[in-house]
Amino acid sequence: MKKISIVLLMCFLLLFTMGFVKKGELILTSVEPTVIKTERILRYDFRIKNTGSQRIISTFDYPGNHPLGLEVTVRPNDKLASLMVMSENTGFRKMKLRGSGSAGFIEPGKESSFHVEFQIKENVEVEKVKSTSLDGVLLILDGPKIIAEIPLADSVNKNTN
Repeated sequence: MKKISIVLLMCFLLLFTMGFVKKGELILTSVEPTVIKTERILRYDFRIKNTGSQRIISTFDYPGNHPLGLEVTVRPNDKLASLMVMSENTGFRKMKLRGSGSAGFIEPGKESSFHVEFQIKENVEVEKVKSTSLDGVLLILDGPKIIAEIPLADSVNKNTN
């Protein structure tokens, strides 16, 4: 009985540590928030580097013709959320998505570009959105699984925009 308990504990610890391997392998090298005033959109352009030795690509199968690939989104903190149109009927704090794009994978030792756009509320001064744009967390997703969470306030170029 002790041997089984030890083996189960070892398996649990192995799975637990493997679940966090990708977090340490992805770093945010650049974030450029842009406010598109005419359309009331907050756009983020990200450069994310894979410091690991394996390609990071979506592991979820897709029944259609095009694989989903990796996805990025921003989970807003309170200040940013108060300025943005938020999605309703969801258990997660989400800004209303207007568009996104990416390569869908990141090669080892390389950077990949991602972008995502969100809707700004009608009654908000867009200049305020620009100054609050880093009040959130970058989420890198593989299907429904969060593989990395990176606070935007800790980003490389937080003082340049």
